[in-house]
This record gives sequence, C-alpha cells and structure tokens, in this order.
Amino acid sequence: MKLKVLCFALLWNYAHSSCRTPLGVESDCVSLYNCQPLLSAFEQRPLPGNVVSFLRQSSCGFDGYEPKVCCGPLPSQQQQPAQPTQRPRPTRPPSSNDGQVTSVEDEDSSPSPSGECGVDTNGDRIYGGQFTDLDEFPWMALLGYRTPNRTITYQCGGVLINHRYVLTAAHCVTGAINREVGTLATVRLGEYDTQSDVDCVDDSCADLPQEIPVQAGLPHPGYHDKNKNRADDIALVRLAQRAKYTYYVQPICLPDGRARLAVGNDVYVAGWGKTLNGRNSPIKLKLKLPIYEKDNCAQKYRTLGAELGDKQICAGGVFSEDACRGDSGGPLMRAKSKGVYESVAVVSFGYGCGRDGWPGVYTSVASYMDWIRSTMRENNV
Repeated sequence: MKLKVLCFALLWNYAHSSCRTPLGVESDCVSLYNCQPLLSAFEQRPLPGNVVSFLRQSSCGFDGYEPKVCCGPLPSQQQQPAQPTQRPRPTRPPSSNDGQVTSVEDEDSSPSPSGECGVDTNGDRIYGGQFTDLDEFPWMALLGYRTPNRTITYQCGGVLINHRYVLTAAHCVTGAINREVGTLATVRLGEYDTQSDVDCVDDSCADLPQEIPVQAGLPHPGYHDKNKNRADDIALVRLAQRAKYTYYVQPICLPDGRARLAVGNDVYVAGWGKTLNGRNSPIKLKLKLPIYEKDNCAQKYRTLGAELGDKQICAGGVFSEDACRGDSGGPLMRAKSKGVYESVAVVSFGYGCGRDGWPGVYTSVASYMDWIRSTMRENNV
C-alpha cells in the first residue's frame, strides 16, 4: 500500500482552497506531498493514536485519487514519538492457538450466503485513500508464517469467507514464500494495529484479535510458482478451528456472477503492506482504485514476458497508489448496494509498486467460484 492511502476520513468541498487546521489555524488545502509536517508524522514508529486522530482531522478532500490536507504543524506534544496508550483489555478472549482441530459444521462447506456476508460494520462511510476504522472491513485476515527460528511473521493477507475458510493467493501458501519465509501456520482475524495488543481509536477499543491455527493451505492445482503470468494464483486456507463471528470479525461475500466490472469502476484494496516510505504500515489501510483497461494492461505486461489470461483483472495505474508487498492475497473489493461488499479479486502481482501507468494484476474470484465451492465440499470432512 502506498503512503497516499493514509490519514483521511472527513471530506470537505473540493472547491475550498482555504481551510482551518485541527488547531484552528487558517491554512491552505494542499496535496499531502506538499505538507511535510503531516508526511513526517506518519513515519513515527510506533505510530501514536493521537497522531492518527490528528491526521484524520486534517483531511480536506481529494483531487481525483490524490488526498489533500489542511496543512499545518502538529501540536507540540504530538511531534515526539509516543508509546501506545495502555488500556484495559477487552473481556472477550482470542481463539486458542494450540493446534487442536475442532468439529466440522455443514455450513463450512460453502461460502457465507447472501444476507450473511459483506456487511461492513463501519456503516455509511466515504471511502478513498485513508486509515480504516477499528470495525471497518471485518473480514480482513493476516497470514502468519513460522520462520526457521520459530518466530511468527505476517507476510500475506486474505479474507474470511465463512467460519472455516480464508481466501488468499496461491503464492501465499506454496512456493517461494515457504522457502524464503517459512511455513504458513496461523491466521489473525480482527486485527487493526499490529503494534498494540489492544486496538483503540480515541475512546473505542476493539476485541482482542482471534489467532487461529492453519489446518491446510489449498492452492489451485493450476498454479506454478515459476510462471511469470501468475495464472491460477488463488488459494483457500482451511482453519483448524472455526472463527467466531463478532462485531470485528465477519465474512465477506463472493461474487454471484451477475454484475460485471467495467473500466473506470472504483474498487478497493486493504491491508498492511508497504507504504511509499518503504515500511509496512502497522495500521490497516484502504485505497480506492479504478479498474484498468485489460488489453492495454496485457500489452504492458507482455513486454515483461507475462501473458495475462482472461481470469485476471487489472486495477490501479495511478502513481504511488497500488497494492504492494504485504498486501498479497488480500482482496480487491466492490461495494454493492446497501453497503454490502464482495471480494471480486485477489491481489496477485505487479511491476514494482505504484509505478505510474502500471496497474496491478489481480486474480478474478468469479472465474474460480466452481473450484472454490468444490474444494470446500471436498475438504469438509
């Protein structure tokens, strides 16, 4: 994810060039890139919650997909890095990570049905290049890998599609990631800020994340790690224990095949991937992207030796606005009517991160619905 995805929840009228900062100072509404104080604020690690709140309040609109801020200094007490505030732990316990496989239910055999999925608990929001809120996109998953020194590192994303399964990319469960990182071991659900045990925004705190061991990674049989095209780059992760649906953990819908994506349609990516400054974001981010014209996209990637197929989607192509390393396996999402979301594609690969004119390549979920359903039925034993 790029740095331009940060900081913005309140949108003002684009026509206003003047604004008032959260400190009450008259200023100008400018591109984030032209406001060094707010750019520098995000580079703090750990990223203090009060800085996150100030960045949200500084938003003053968008110029296309580019965020704008009411530029000004941060309060003096926020200019220095601060440790996250210690808050009481919520009473809800996380899932056990003892590896025990729990019983199977009939509903584990298929994606969550319409009416029981894709409801963003965050409610009616304006989207586009910003921090997510605590309860936003409650289907997002982090995939954890056990390294040779027995530590866990989170390197891929995914989405929960029912109590037992997470949808991700094949390259997140097989091939180079096993050789270079480690073995897929765990899935974390309900995460927001990876730098704190208890995630809070202002006075609201989320439940503890659910950490669930992986029973199996199930890549599509057509995927080959050395294929430049990344054809069939889709996989299911079967959880050893059933996820508990809460306000912060919910499944996303999968496409029903009735609606088609058109060039220019807005879709959304989310994750904890690298930002423009080269660091992984500790906080879950989201970004609005346009669907990119497929023939033009295929022609570009052909120059790199990759032949894209009809089961792949292109999106993005705007400088510094892209999914990036760490977002792999995460969703390309479409907002349907009444605030319901569906996962239309899986983050697969790209030419670098955020290169102007180079869209990212995504695996179409609609093209693999038969495989997804059959795989879930076959493994529901």
